[in-house]
Amino acid sequence: MENIKLNYLHLCDAASVDALGKINILGIFTKLFLTTVPSKFLKFTAVGNISFKNVSESQIKIEIKIFDPKKNEIEIKPAIVLTISIPDTNRGKEGDINIILDLGNIEFKVFGKHNLSVYVNGKVIDSKSFIVEERKGGEKV
Repeated sequence: MENIKLNYLHLCDAASVDALGKINILGIFTKLFLTTVPSKFLKFTAVGNISFKNVSESQIKIEIKIFDPKKNEIEIKPAIVLTISIPDTNRGKEGDINIILDLGNIEFKVFGKHNLSVYVNGKVIDSKSFIVEERKGGEKV
């Protein structure tokens, strides 16, 4: 996987791409606040960029998974799996792909450090850790 690299991965409130292909990211965070668990978090966005160099495969499968502090996979419906076909003319070249993924109604069952992991062809290339923290109503940050 040395030819495939996760350049960045952020959790945020929202993201978009402008007419020139630039990514606009709003409200980057590393903590989600819930009053109790289990509880569903209404919506957040994962934004990333993966670069490819000298890839020889005809297809690349990208998967996004979330794990709780005990490394149990958190169910995401539908599962996030993207298969990208690489034409013969593009194999062996360099390129990158942007990911903007809105995640909704994800159920968190425990507080603590979670990981959002990016897999390419079944192997994890990198992860972003984030905290699911208890926050009672009216508490100040």
